[in-house]
Amino acid sequence: MQLAPVLTYLAGSDLRLVIYFLLGGTVTALTAYFASQGRGMLSAFVTTLPLLTIVSFLLIYAEGGSKTVEDYAKSLFIFTPPWLCYVAIVLLGVNRIGIVRSLILGVLLFVILSIMMQKILPGTKL
Repeated sequence: MQLAPVLTYLAGSDLRLVIYFLLGGTVTALTAYFASQGRGMLSAFVTTLPLLTIVSFLLIYAEGGSKTVEDYAKSLFIFTPPWLCYVAIVLLGVNRIGIVRSLILGVLLFVILSIMMQKILPGTKL
């Protein structure tokens, strides 16, 4: 099966956003399902498995070409340190301050660090 015609079809399809939504929802549903079954390691594996980024890379390529994929990939590197801090805050805070507060604090830290990274690194903007 040739990938180019599929990507071209997706880029031109009115249903592409629905397809994107369903793909993302599938990963979210699998993550929640495995976590609820007490399989936290498998749940984390599904979440971090590059399936979503593979699909994202392909769809971004279909929508905007290789330059757009390069920009997206570089941006993933920029947001990795803030994301790791977010996860650490949730990990350290969930038993101390509760899930909601640790999530709020983690997301707040993620946003602040992301803005700082954007200001520090030349040629980047949110």
